[in-house]
Amino acid sequence: MSLVSTPYTEVYVKKSFLSGAPNYGKDDTIPGVLVAIRFVFNRAPLYVVWFPTMGAVYDKVDQCAIFDRSETPNEPITMEDIGWWDCVSHHWELTHIKVFTGCAVTLKARTGRETEGIYLWTCDPQGDPERTDYTCAQIWHEHKTKNYFFDEETGVLCCGPNNKMRFVSSSLSPKVLDDAKWLRVYKDADSPQRMTHEWNDFFGRSMSWDYEADKQDS
Repeated sequence: MSLVSTPYTEVYVKKSFLSGAPNYGKDDTIPGVLVAIRFVFNRAPLYVVWFPTMGAVYDKVDQCAIFDRSETPNEPITMEDIGWWDCVSHHWELTHIKVFTGCAVTLKARTGRETEGIYLWTCDPQGDPERTDYTCAQIWHEHKTKNYFFDEETGVLCCGPNNKMRFVSSSLSPKVLDDAKWLRVYKDADSPQRMTHEWNDFFGRSMSWDYEADKQDS
């Protein structure tokens, strides 16, 4: 696993997630500071939050418990609603892609929930140079950046892979976006007929983890 520091980010965390009885609906929150992300292979990441008023650091906060405001919505928000796919590597790097500063981003999660916000930063999976790496971080068609933002409607922390998101610049993007449904990600140049999730389901519609299955089922 790896621990990656984040920019200083003031957040609010649902109290129930800190007391052993998670409540996915409306809940009381306490203020804190997001300071790091813990990436664990084959599961969703966990978040390290510092609570200055208590002098406490909680290092295993679920993403769906983290908000940018004190009031949380009545409707339940689960991990699948906020768009994270399991970590494909133990090793990650956080970067802020400067050209995306201020960009509006949209994510459609596996549940069909669509969230919008302003780009924060990007995390990218890395291989392990000290040993033979059998993870998906070394397989380019499995390797996708993860991009963070706060949902403007609910305030929950969201994150998704680049192929399930749109990035829109107020100065560079037209008001009506061009059709992007023809874009495909190929498995390799020698076998262009072998495509990934984007074979028939665009922008978050695919429920399959198997890149070959969508083609067979469509």
